[in-house]
Amino acid sequence: MLDLPRQTDSLKQVEAAYSLLMTDYEAALRKIQSLDAKVFSLEEEITRLKEQIKLMQHQRFGKKSEINLGEPIANADSLLHIAGYTRKRGIKSRGRLIDTSQLPRYQFYHDLPEEHKKCRVCDHLLERIDKETSEQLEVLPLKLYVAEHVRYKYTCRCCATLIMAPKPKAPIPKALAGGSLITEIIINKYQSHLPLYRQSKILASYNILIPDNTLGSWVSEAGSGLMPVYEAYWQAVLEASYMQVDETPVKILKPQKKGYLWTYFAPHIGKGLVVFELSLTRSSTVPENRLINFKGLLQTDGYAGYSNLRKQKRITGFGCMTHARRKFDAVLKITKNKNGIANEVIQRLKPVYALEEKMRKMKLNFHTRKRLRQKQSWPLLKALHSWLKQNATKVPAKSKLAEAVQYTLNQWVYIIRYLRHGSVEIDTNWVENQERPVALGRRNWLFFGHEESGTIHALWYSLVLSAIINGLNPRVYIHFLLTKIHHIRAKTIDPMTLLPHKIDLAQLKAFAEEQIVLAKAVLNTS
Repeated sequence: MLDLPRQTDSLKQVEAAYSLLMTDYEAALRKIQSLDAKVFSLEEEITRLKEQIKLMQHQRFGKKSEINLGEPIANADSLLHIAGYTRKRGIKSRGRLIDTSQLPRYQFYHDLPEEHKKCRVCDHLLERIDKETSEQLEVLPLKLYVAEHVRYKYTCRCCATLIMAPKPKAPIPKALAGGSLITEIIINKYQSHLPLYRQSKILASYNILIPDNTLGSWVSEAGSGLMPVYEAYWQAVLEASYMQVDETPVKILKPQKKGYLWTYFAPHIGKGLVVFELSLTRSSTVPENRLINFKGLLQTDGYAGYSNLRKQKRITGFGCMTHARRKFDAVLKITKNKNGIANEVIQRLKPVYALEEKMRKMKLNFHTRKRLRQKQSWPLLKALHSWLKQNATKVPAKSKLAEAVQYTLNQWVYIIRYLRHGSVEIDTNWVENQERPVALGRRNWLFFGHEESGTIHALWYSLVLSAIINGLNPRVYIHFLLTKIHHIRAKTIDPMTLLPHKIDLAQLKAFAEEQIVLAKAVLNTS
């Protein structure tokens, strides 16, 4: 017979054990849920902090941030190219290797005094067995010198004919400044963003008193001499098949009003050619008059001043995806709504931009870029367009979000047109990048003196930045151009041959080598 009391007791024990296990399980489950909630809360906090960091970075390093425009100084090859060098030698500073392979080296020898060359123990003479070398990076102060050009005269004892060696041609006739000094002023102002009055103070610290208005006159006269080169820049850019255009505001003193520096950038001329133009107005007539004979692909932002150009049969107009994305990004920074329309647009655009970045790194040809855009980006953008149209009615009227949605939909035909052209970029970032040095300089020099001087500023920015884009050292390039001014005036040289992508690199290298030899000679005689 079955022992029912014993079985009952066993069941009660099992039930009690089960009850204890369930209690432990529920407690563990509650703990897990609590931890999950904490993890979720921490993840949200991390996301929020990341967004704040990104916003701070955007504010600090965004459109107005400085880009690296410095160039190494060294041998003739480095004087031609500002990028792509091979690291050979350097100095470690706080654990970081600073490349010094391109710099000249001078040795300074340090020996023991004679009285210390005896052993302190046994008084025998010490024997030199080895040496140890350490390095420091030093700088020579600014060195100005007067170049005295001595010309020998010859005469004929028979007929008294007199002949003399020709006088070297100066960039500016009857001016004190030589080519190297003018170049330094140009580079300091248009690459290093140093106003002329500050340069005047720096020169004064070396006991060279040159008023800033004199420096300004040198900049202006030298620029006037290179005006045919500036016009050659225009000719090349306007003959390009693809161009990006943008504008940035500048202050003009006489007349005291806001002006605009228009930027015309041809990405496929050499490594890129940029030309600036100053105007007292932002009117559509400015680009329309400049591009009256332009035929090809024109990419701009959504500013209404470009609308008429886009309608021209000779022009195929393109928009800028980034300008649309920025508007949604601005909304997200304000609302911080990760579930809203703004964030959804940004997330949908991420794979589109990822493809562009991948193709850029792989340096794919235009045909392949077009094919990949059609295959991968077009379905994503088509879906985004449909989604935006469906959700446009859900957006509060007259809000920043409504503005972003409406801008994108209005510009959509121009924004997505790049998909059909592998040679066109997704945005106008290239041309905007060329304006950043102007924005940096504007903080220092504040304004252009007058409209005419603005044209000279436009010239120098065009020459300096185009040299940098094409991998030339702008200091050597500008100095070389200044030595050719008299040929330009005499029309014995074609200005088109002086463009950065057409200039004779061997000739430029030889010129750089001459300047190095001259610099060493001056240092040795000082």
